[in-house]
Amino acid sequence: MKKYLAILAVLLIGAFSSSIAQNVNVTFQVDMSYQIATQNFDPAATVVTCPGGFNNWLNEPPANTEKVMTDADGDKIYTLTVAMAANNVYEYKFNIGTGWDGKDEGSNRSVTVGASDMTLDVVSYNNAGTANGQPATVTFSVDMSLPEQQGTFVPGTDPVWVAGSFTDWQNAPFELKDADGDKKYTGTFTKDHTGADLVGGNTLMFKFIYKASNFSWESVADRKLILKDGEQSFSAFWDDQDPNITLANGTINFNVDMSVMTEIGLFDPAVDSTHIRGGFNGWSSDDAAKSHMNQDFLNPNDWFIGVPFVQQPVGAEQSYKYYVQLVDNKKDKAFAWADGYERPLSQGGGNRDAIFEGTDTQAPGLAYYDDVHPDYVIPAGQSVEITFSVNMTDAANPEKQVPTFIPGTDKVFWISEQPAFTYSQGWEDTDDMAVLEMTDADGDKIYTATLTVNGPSWNGFEYRYAFTKDGSYSHEPSGFGDFAYRVRYIDQTAARTFVQPYSAPGDTWTTTENKSDQWESGPKSYTDVKPIDLVANSFELNQNYPNPFNPSTVIRFSIPADNKVVVKVFNVIGQEVSTLMNQDMKAGSYEVKLNAQNWSSGVYFYSIQAGNYTATRKMMLLK
Repeated sequence: MKKYLAILAVLLIGAFSSSIAQNVNVTFQVDMSYQIATQNFDPAATVVTCPGGFNNWLNEPPANTEKVMTDADGDKIYTLTVAMAANNVYEYKFNIGTGWDGKDEGSNRSVTVGASDMTLDVVSYNNAGTANGQPATVTFSVDMSLPEQQGTFVPGTDPVWVAGSFTDWQNAPFELKDADGDKKYTGTFTKDHTGADLVGGNTLMFKFIYKASNFSWESVADRKLILKDGEQSFSAFWDDQDPNITLANGTINFNVDMSVMTEIGLFDPAVDSTHIRGGFNGWSSDDAAKSHMNQDFLNPNDWFIGVPFVQQPVGAEQSYKYYVQLVDNKKDKAFAWADGYERPLSQGGGNRDAIFEGTDTQAPGLAYYDDVHPDYVIPAGQSVEITFSVNMTDAANPEKQVPTFIPGTDKVFWISEQPAFTYSQGWEDTDDMAVLEMTDADGDKIYTATLTVNGPSWNGFEYRYAFTKDGSYSHEPSGFGDFAYRVRYIDQTAARTFVQPYSAPGDTWTTTENKSDQWESGPKSYTDVKPIDLVANSFELNQNYPNPFNPSTVIRFSIPADNKVVVKVFNVIGQEVSTLMNQDMKAGSYEVKLNAQNWSSGVYFYSIQAGNYTATRKMMLLK
């Protein structure tokens, strides 16, 4: 009997030991450096989780907070240790956030758990690669079939290059070759034009160019590539246009009004001239038929040109800007006008765009140089003030900004990025201008400064921020969503009438792009409200006229009793675009003139609230 008890005891001990050995610790590791560099993951705003069959995926229990990975040493490699049953196979994946928000990896991973603790190798999120400052190799390829079909490019004769921030643009472009004659030009590079290594995490801005009689640049916006550690490739069609498309001849009729620039003394229509420059003329004035605009002899401030296009893709985006040539680029100013190119407010300083229709009657509509409407003018002898503020918290975070801003030591400046505006104020146009220093009186890292604008000038401010460190300037990147720079306006109550004093909405120091909330399409309360001779027997909101419109339209409404009236405009996704009115009104009928010069084409909704009455109507802006 004792023998059997001894055997039973051994079996029980073995079983107990076996149950202890069933759980082992598995450590997962994922490198998020490339996701951080490409702005797909913001460590300050969200988390990385590791859900799988071993922890009920993202179902609870256990709580999803227990599936959150951590980066204790700040090396962008996130880890999580999970106790799980030994000698099993589990599926899992990495996910951004604590819910299924479409930011999980594309396919499941698999882990075979052994009988002892294990640490898995570091992998990159979605196997996209890493960006930890290691040497990088990039292969560029561009398909030149389209320009060959258009007759503007001769394979084997015309050279092809990639040019960008890493080549000093056109000053030291890297040549691409077509070894097999398939019209795909390719080159592999490991260093920039200075001989410095390309490294993971760096951002390259670039375009492809070729040379027939002069440099021919792509019409697309600057291309962008964030480098990974190691090897990667970038390939595209010329101008991002598939060669299997419809080609057509046509004309785009451009028209620009220079009246504001004339009024404030920057442009003299008697001696100065206006040009258009874009991808269709090599961004130069060498092709007069495609660049030199014609002056209307009845209205010397009106300039126009019909630019011919031969065998161009229908639906292709044609980028352009207006440009002035001055006989005297200083006039009575202390400094010269920097380069003559406009920085249109509607684009945050970026290029204008027209989609080629393949007709002879296409016209983008009347534009004002720099998108400065005559109603925005600050007349001579007058001045206005606008207070800017910027939260520098992110600039002081070494994980977000290098070099890092040191409050109380480094100085902060507001930097104008609109050359014509700086010229109007008599400033020298440089990226390091120190005309407006910001201060932080209470130490909350929010810096403020008040800018006094002396007329003649205008209401419309294109800018970014910079701080000085050891005698050099560190600037925010040029990129706020679809726009190059921030744009703000002083609110207006009528044409050339400005709200004073005025403080612009607060800004946040930008370490990445896509800060579209720091851009405005025009003065928020800029309206022209007039009473009309109609009896107001009831509340009514009429359809705007004309509709569709470009760029102005009139909205009529009636209120039978005194009321506070609020009229607002929204875009198709419900975001408020403008508050046209917010004031007490006497009973009667009124019309409100809306100027949408700086708005994008599309559908908008306008609404009214007066007492308990509300109504909404739809309108369409076609440019």
